[in-house]
Amino acid sequence: MNKKNGKIKKVLAAIDFSLYSKPVLEYAEEIAGITNAGIYVINIINHKGIDKVEKAVNKQRPDSFNLAKHLAEESGRRDLKLRAMVKNINRLEEKKVKIIIGHGVPYVEIINAIDREQIDFLIFGPKGRSNLQGFLFGSVAEKLFRHSPVPVMSLRSKP
Repeated sequence: MNKKNGKIKKVLAAIDFSLYSKPVLEYAEEIAGITNAGIYVINIINHKGIDKVEKAVNKQRPDSFNLAKHLAEESGRRDLKLRAMVKNINRLEEKKVKIIIGHGVPYVEIINAIDREQIDFLIFGPKGRSNLQGFLFGSVAEKLFRHSPVPVMSLRSKP
């Protein structure tokens, strides 16, 4: 929370496009409505996924993978998808939401965004895109709980 007055001024919703993404945005909107906070939405292009794409592309056409081009295209796709999600949440105004697309190790990039944007509260879903029991909670979520410099909320109910 804001170190000066203990109030939540900025909420960060970590979105992974799983079934929990819409409820995470809805909770972020509700918290922001109660606290009059700004909403930040973050999505991280996982470095493991980038490595898989690079191997697949280079297998077909050796040394043809262009990281900068791939990141620009994938960031653009994800930005559009996030904007569409934001539009579909009642009472959530797109112009009041800051969208952040990052790439790398998800929990590291989320922690970096918390510091960079001076976030006061983090919310995310309990499972990643794979929706495997314990997958996200055993990795990204656990690391966020351990290392986040701000309070963290993880949704636990089924979407």
